[in-house]
Amino acid sequence: MRQGWIVDRIVAQQSEHPSTTPDFTINPERPNENRLMGPWSDTLPVMLALQAGGHLSMALDPTADRPLSLQLADVLRREIREGTRSPGSQLPTESEFHESYGVSRTTVRAALQQLVNEGLVVTRKGYGSYVRERPPIRRISSNRRHAVHRASGKPIFDTEVDAQGQVPSRRMLKVGRTEAPPDIAQWLQVEPGESVVIRSRLQSINDQPAVLSSSYFPLWLAKGTRLELPGALPEGPDNAIEDLGFRFAHGAEVLSARMPTPEEAQILRLPPGVPVVRLLHIDYDDQDRTLQVADDLYVGDRHEFVFEWAEPNREKAHR
Repeated sequence: MRQGWIVDRIVAQQSEHPSTTPDFTINPERPNENRLMGPWSDTLPVMLALQAGGHLSMALDPTADRPLSLQLADVLRREIREGTRSPGSQLPTESEFHESYGVSRTTVRAALQQLVNEGLVVTRKGYGSYVRERPPIRRISSNRRHAVHRASGKPIFDTEVDAQGQVPSRRMLKVGRTEAPPDIAQWLQVEPGESVVIRSRLQSINDQPAVLSSSYFPLWLAKGTRLELPGALPEGPDNAIEDLGFRFAHGAEVLSARMPTPEEAQILRLPPGVPVVRLLHIDYDDQDRTLQVADDLYVGDRHEFVFEWAEPNREKAHR
């Protein structure tokens, strides 16, 4: 049963009325009717109150220019970002929102849809609305990156996900020859449309789509090798390349962010409002020949990217 409301904090521009004491009344059953009187009435559009459920809830102001739906979205957004509402927790029902804030179901639905569009909330038909779970997976770029997959004998994706206590998996989408897209061709050092080998797969974390990966290889390297065989490579393409006798000497990475295409959103099962991060990883040998171009499309709010580097000669750097 609802226990009522206790005023916790009032934010006002008291400096404008230093000799005036605010006069206000509280209706615990209809917090949106609470008002400050006198010269304070225009200086306090919102009041903070503490509900018995434990969440700091902000009373909405129906007289403000900002629509009530956006005011409610502001409150929930702040609670989610501050951790008051934790990932995976269920949000109140429309009836509970109405009881707490005195707003209509239409207003509640509009507020929740705004947060769905921002990627903060997911709705499950018949179950309600929930704060979106977004356990971050750390993707590390460094000059030790290839040493990591050599030591594990597994794909670098699996190695990083395993190290963070999650479960990696993948589904192969395409293996074979294709025409090099123009933006890939320039990094692969081939002509646009030239035949290259592609290995495309959907990589998942705990059975949730996380990365849409496509690796491109020049024919002079991949033709007739295991890189053209269907099915996943247990050791990963990086180890497969080195097993062919090639060695990674240096590389480059190109990072960009955008909204997904409808096809990408479908395969990655993205709710509205969630961006993707595209990371092109290019590996070269000691003759500056491109060995592979990895075109990875990451779910934007499930990853964080760490870039590490070391001075070529640390001793000289400290002198």
